[in-house]
Amino acid sequence: MEKKHKIIQVYAIIICIITVITVIISVTSLVSATIDKSNPLYANRYDVHLTSFENFKMNALKSVDENQTYIPDDVILLKMYEDAKEDKINLILHQTNRTIIVSSFIIAICVILFVSHWVILKRIGKEKVKIIH
Repeated sequence: MEKKHKIIQVYAIIICIITVITVIISVTSLVSATIDKSNPLYANRYDVHLTSFENFKMNALKSVDENQTYIPDDVILLKMYEDAKEDKINLILHQTNRTIIVSSFIIAICVILFVSHWVILKRIGKEKVKIIH
């Protein structure tokens, strides 16, 4: 009987430790997604900078090949900039919403697992006290 209790205790402690680590990681993702959602244009620093039209225009003109016959004017570049900006905002909002929802579900599942296994640990502790007395 004692060996069975030890195995259950070890299992419950391992589950509790794993859930705590998972919650810490999920909270980090949740906070990061919330920050990115508040200002989506700055969310991915490795992406094309869409914070200003001038930056976008400079990047677009740098990519023009010397042999290219067509160079877009400011009106077309502005349209391209607005489309790219809207696309990035929509993409970041979608990604952050998904991260917030998934992280919230993971945290909820971890809380349920932690509480249920903590209750198991408490019951085993009470049973041990009854056996000793």
